[in-house]
Amino acid sequence: MLLVLIILKILLYLLFFLVGLVLLLLIIPFNYSGQVLASDGLRAQIALGWAWRMLGISAEIEGESVDITLRILDKRVYKLKGREAGTKEEKPEHKPEEKKKEKKTRKGFSLKDIVNREFINEILEYLKRVLDIAKPKYFHLYGTYGFEDPSLTGMACGVSGIISSIIPHARLHLNPDFTQEIMDLDLRAEGSMVVGSLAYQTIRTVFKKPIRKILFRKRKS
Repeated sequence: MLLVLIILKILLYLLFFLVGLVLLLLIIPFNYSGQVLASDGLRAQIALGWAWRMLGISAEIEGESVDITLRILDKRVYKLKGREAGTKEEKPEHKPEEKKKEKKTRKGFSLKDIVNREFINEILEYLKRVLDIAKPKYFHLYGTYGFEDPSLTGMACGVSGIISSIIPHARLHLNPDFTQEIMDLDLRAEGSMVVGSLAYQTIRTVFKKPIRKILFRKRKS
């Protein structure tokens, strides 16, 4: 009986410790810096530092290759190396009949599925709140963008105005292209954010009706 009580106490202390750690992670701001290049693929370098480099996470993404490094007290303790670019997973052979069935049943999201005013307005409002929470000290966004649907390109022009109003010192030079689908962007940012506030705003946005209808809709077979 005494042994059981000791084990329960240890588990209770461990639970309190984990809950306290999670609360600290949600309350104490993270410093971040990163660069994202979108041109003929995606390349990104992102770094997060918490509590004066007590805990740090960095990620390098290039195509399908992802490398994630965890640092404690600025020393690397773990590195997760994803699949390298150029390597291909072996896929089992399928009969022609099975391929035809897959083509019929496979349905993903397209731009036409999400182009509606309510959805775009909610995304723009969410972006505005995220930028307000993130409070970047430095923000740089250059490039050209365009979507298959010109109306969506026009709606995306509003993003530039939102960024300018929230980050007056932001360096912006965006050129919309209404004639083709193109994504050639260079984004660089540096600042700090509170993860708890970001998580709350994300959950709040996900469960709003226009977003919920897209994310949790039933796919037709």
